[in-house]
Amino acid sequence: MTYHESVLLGAALAATAIFSGGCRSDAYYQNRAVGRAREYLLDKALELSAEEKYFITFNDPVFLTAPIMGNKQFVKDRSVDSPVLTDQLNQICVAWKLPQRDEWYLVYGASSGRMDYWYPERLIRKKFAPPKVGGLETATDLSRTYAKNNLFHLMNVDEQNFIRFHFPALYETNYELNFNPTGDADDKTIAKERAFAEKSIQYSLVWEIPGDKDIAIFCGPGGPELAGWKINFAGKTSADELRRHTVRRIKTPEEFYRAFQGKYAQPEPPAGKEKK
Repeated sequence: MTYHESVLLGAALAATAIFSGGCRSDAYYQNRAVGRAREYLLDKALELSAEEKYFITFNDPVFLTAPIMGNKQFVKDRSVDSPVLTDQLNQICVAWKLPQRDEWYLVYGASSGRMDYWYPERLIRKKFAPPKVGGLETATDLSRTYAKNNLFHLMNVDEQNFIRFHFPALYETNYELNFNPTGDADDKTIAKERAFAEKSIQYSLVWEIPGDKDIAIFCGPGGPELAGWKINFAGKTSADELRRHTVRRIKTPEEFYRAFQGKYAQPEPPAGKEKK
C-alpha cells in the first residue's frame, strides 16, 4: 500500500466513524435511558429483595409518558455545558411492576420523545386503580395507551401515530387466551379471569397499518357493547392468522368512526332558527 493509499484509507475510516457515531436511532437513546433508570432504581429502592433486583435487571419496563405544557423549552443536557432546545418536553416514567407487589416503581425524568437527554430525577412508588372500562371509545383509548406504553419496541413513530389518529376494525375472535401472562397469579385469580372470559365475548380491535404486512391487534374479553372489556394480549399478527380466528367482523373502521361521530353529533337547532 502506498503512502497516498494509506492516507485515503485512514480518512475514509475516520469519516465512517464520525457519521456512524453521529446518527443514532431512537432505540439507542431509549435503551440508554432504560439503563440509567434501572441503575437509579436499584440504587434507591433499598427495600427490594435479591429476587426483585434480579427481576428489574432482566425484565423490560414500560414507558408512561405525558407532555409538559409549553413548547420550545430549554432543558439541561448533562453531557454538555449549555441547555438544549426542544420542541416538546415530555415527562417520561420508566416503570416496572414487580410480582407480589401492589405498587409500581416509576423512575421519573423529562426529555423529548426520543429520550436522547433523559436522566432519572426521582423514584416514585405508585398504586394504580383499575380503570372503569366499557364502550367503543374506552376500548379504543385503552388500546392506544397500551400501544404507546408497551409496544414501543414493535412500532415506529408512524405506526404509533396511525393507531393514535385512526379508528380500528372490531372483530369477534376465538384466540386462546392466557390467564396468567406474568406467571405470578394465584389459582383463584386465574379461575376468576377464566370464568369472566367464558361468559364474555372475545373482542379484537384491529388496525391495518398502511405499508405494514402485519396488523396491530388488541384482544380481550368483554360484555355486550364492550362493557368491561380489557386487554388480554396485544401485538402484531398476520392477516391470515386473524382470518383463522375470526368469528365475525362487527365493525369496519368507517362504521367505527360513524358510531363515534354519532355519539358526539351536534343537536339540530330549534325550528325557525338558522344554523350559525
